[in-house]
Amino acid sequence: MRSLRNQTVVVTGASSGMGLACALAFAREGCSLVLAARREEVLKAAAHRCRAEGAPAAIAIPADVTDPIQMNALAEAVRERFGGIDVWVNMAGLSLWGAFEEAPMEAQARLVQVNLIGVMNGCHAAVPHMLRRGPKGRQGVVINMSSVGGRVPMPFAAAYTASKFGVAGFTEALRDELASRSSIQVCGVYPGFVDTPTNLHSANYTGRTLRPVPPVLEPERVAEGILSLARYPRRALHLGAQNALAVPYAIAPEATGRMAGPAWKRFLTQSGTPAPQSDGTLFEPVEEGTGTRGNWRPDPATVTSLTASVALLAALPIGLLALAVGMSGRRL
Repeated sequence: MRSLRNQTVVVTGASSGMGLACALAFAREGCSLVLAARREEVLKAAAHRCRAEGAPAAIAIPADVTDPIQMNALAEAVRERFGGIDVWVNMAGLSLWGAFEEAPMEAQARLVQVNLIGVMNGCHAAVPHMLRRGPKGRQGVVINMSSVGGRVPMPFAAAYTASKFGVAGFTEALRDELASRSSIQVCGVYPGFVDTPTNLHSANYTGRTLRPVPPVLEPERVAEGILSLARYPRRALHLGAQNALAVPYAIAPEATGRMAGPAWKRFLTQSGTPAPQSDGTLFEPVEEGTGTRGNWRPDPATVTSLTASVALLAALPIGLLALAVGMSGRRL
């Protein structure tokens, strides 16, 4: 197994959730860490936890990923302190739920800025420093957080889908470009629903409490997957059973989408506990949600109904294929 000890790792969105879990996992590997997020005090506490877990150094640098100047300053600070960047993890991100026309465009634009432009800003800051290492050896690894929503359209999360499809396309294009002129590796991560404080941080315009689609991943599992990419980089890492829905969308997108839309409408806007609309942490951070997990679990009724819906969608291609074969047989 390739050792990560003494490598320098940058993690954005490191104050909670998957970002914090990722930082702690790298700390246990003996990596030096630079953590970035908007909440300074929470970030300092995360850096302290990383040092306690074995990181020889862990520093907190408050930064907003939507600001390219702050991202460039972050990369320069890493170079001055540690001499270079081995792994850069673009983890910062949010979600936004609700009918497209009911969610403020200002909020949707901000979401795209965080999820997509934030990843681009991070890469734009990190890549020049990696390129300066020269063509020989391993110049660095960039890991971009997309989502199952970057593979499968998610009704009532249109802006989120757009941002994550954007991350997926950007990651693929940058990977191919850098492969032609460097040894920098660019990897994409596509998790399903993860138990993080996202229900406290995400924008919600559904009128209902946000609930996850089971099965729900632990953030530590995502972190271990990211460690594996840092050791042995590859194009993509798909985590969670929801990624199986990419198959029916690829084979029968029209039929699958017509089934998915009503199912998401019922789940997001017509069931669950009533809740006020919220911008989440799109524009300003909140005090709540500082751990890796958010106890974001589905209720039993959700498990039953959504498991049936997912199974139906996953079985759709088989049914369509059987129908096509049957019609072909009748024509013969």
